[in-house]
Amino acid sequence: MLNLTTDRPSSPVAADSLSTILADFQEPPPSLLSERSLLRRVDSKFIAHQDTLDRIMPELQAHYAALRVPTGFVARYHNQYLDLPGLRYFHDHRRGRRVRHKVRFRHYPDRLLSFLEVKTKRNALVTDKHRIAVDYQDETLAPTSLAFLSQHLGAEALALAPSIRINYRRISLFGLHSHERATIDFDLQFISQDNTAYSVGPLVIFEVKQAQFSLATPIMRALSAARIRRGSISKYAVAIATAHPKQRSNRFLPSIKRIERIAQCRNI
Repeated sequence: MLNLTTDRPSSPVAADSLSTILADFQEPPPSLLSERSLLRRVDSKFIAHQDTLDRIMPELQAHYAALRVPTGFVARYHNQYLDLPGLRYFHDHRRGRRVRHKVRFRHYPDRLLSFLEVKTKRNALVTDKHRIAVDYQDETLAPTSLAFLSQHLGAEALALAPSIRINYRRISLFGLHSHERATIDFDLQFISQDNTAYSVGPLVIFEVKQAQFSLATPIMRALSAARIRRGSISKYAVAIATAHPKQRSNRFLPSIKRIERIAQCRNI
């Protein structure tokens, strides 16, 4: 179990310094957003303390565009995950099943948009993502939603039920010259089905999404120079392990222990 204090306020990234840095990024034109959609991609994840943002972000200004939402360059993401009885999708991940799924409603409060999404991990490198638009904040499995889920999950779509909420703030970057995009998530919070909230403190998750894996792009070089190691982390797996401590989660212990050290502001 992730040893965090419940209902503890998160340690938000310093808004003023971050806003100043992001103001120097150009905004992506619609053509770049389309070119960098990367629904089939290779994902690389990194976790670090939020202080690394002040060091890394200025190095990326000449190489990436930053997505702007109505409230600025930092967007809010609210997610309701769905799972099968016995949390089978969680355990598929824990067991390292070759093909596994994540299902969620994703809400964008800054843009008043919602989607129902299915992410399918095909192998160690390739992830497919499919989604359909739904009414904002609507989490009912209407006939059109069930038809979409059945297309990708088969009959098990009928057994899906809410499992946990995961909320965070996100910066989205789009490579100007590299075929990649990156997301930077922070102020992470898990909310269990009984409404217990768990805050993860000063954690930042970098996720680099590439058409083909490369260590030679500007963000990958910047992360390497900052000695931030590439590793495996699943927000969903860590959230379930936190909210359901009786579930087996040994596979995720290295990530959980590192998150604990960051949350407690110890050396990582």
